[in-house]
Amino acid sequence: MQPKILYQLTSPMHRTLGAEEIARRRTYLSRAASSDVTIDVRPIENGPSAVESNADAALVVPELLRSVPGWVEANYDAVIIGCFSDPGIAALRDVTDIPVVGPGNSAMHLAAQFGERFSVLSSDPTPKGLIARLRSLGLAQLFVSERTVGCSVLDLVRKPDEAFNGILEAARSCVDDGADILVVGCLGMGFMPQLTERLQDRVGVPVVNSVLAGLKVAEAAVSLRLRRGAKSGNGSDRGAA
Repeated sequence: MQPKILYQLTSPMHRTLGAEEIARRRTYLSRAASSDVTIDVRPIENGPSAVESNADAALVVPELLRSVPGWVEANYDAVIIGCFSDPGIAALRDVTDIPVVGPGNSAMHLAAQFGERFSVLSSDPTPKGLIARLRSLGLAQLFVSERTVGCSVLDLVRKPDEAFNGILEAARSCVDDGADILVVGCLGMGFMPQLTERLQDRVGVPVVNSVLAGLKVAEAAVSLRLRRGAKSGNGSDRGAA
């Protein structure tokens, strides 16, 4: 059977940006995925329109936990949480053996492999606490800076052409800070057409797209059959009632 990977949105996008945007993201991911992989994209039913604070991230976690039975029913082989903040990753891994991938962590670990010092491009506003998160990942010594691009998550989607100049300015500032590789730290930004290529051409350093980093890590998890063993007593294995 073809592997099935879910890109789990962290907003009720069917109401905020519409079904067309969800379909666009599915097409984008499907084109980037391996030929034998099926991609689905699902919104949550309730929650903030975008994760722009730690409070927003906290509100999303219960909705994601409520989504897990649907993941199991649909027989997904891996799930990508569609937010750079990777909300609820640890909790979700507690309740399912389906590989749950955080695109933010995936992208920053990838940057650490291909560069010596990295910076993050973030939407404005963005959740606080990136340094503490990097310490927990063991990446703080490689981190140079976080630069916001002067555009909200929703406006990055609605006005991508207008947003590009702010993204480019922030990227150049990151290079001036000493970064030799950049991470796109907002998944709304990551879905902008040709963003990675355009930035790399203009700033002269590699750019890691968190959307694609999450996708490729999810594909690797499926290919390597990275599942947790069944845990007795907590009902967390995939086939539990």
